Amino acid sequence: MRKKNDLSLGEALGAMVKDLGLRPKMDELDAISAWDFVAGGMIAKHTRSIRLRHGQLRISVDSAPLKQELSYQKDGLVKLLNERLGRVVVKEILLD
Repeated sequence: MRKKNDLSLGEALGAMVKDLGLRPKMDELDAISAWDFVAGGMIAKHTRSIRLRHGQLRISVDSAPLKQELSYQKDGLVKLLNERLGRVVVKEILLD
């Protein structure tokens, strides 16, 4: 029988992440990991940097044609990333 102040391990970890302000950094790490999976090996190989700030995923690639191609796929990539992450983390993709 659970007491009122008993938490599951998942609940306790979630509260700790929130209290320590770790959610934004964890979201960024999850988005980077998801990018490698969603974009695929070829695109991930040409990705120079990825940063997530306030729902904006800023991606830098080393090829102008690839950047152009990704610009056409931004909405689909946002949807796939959020599906992979299990919640809305990425609101838009910005390409550098």
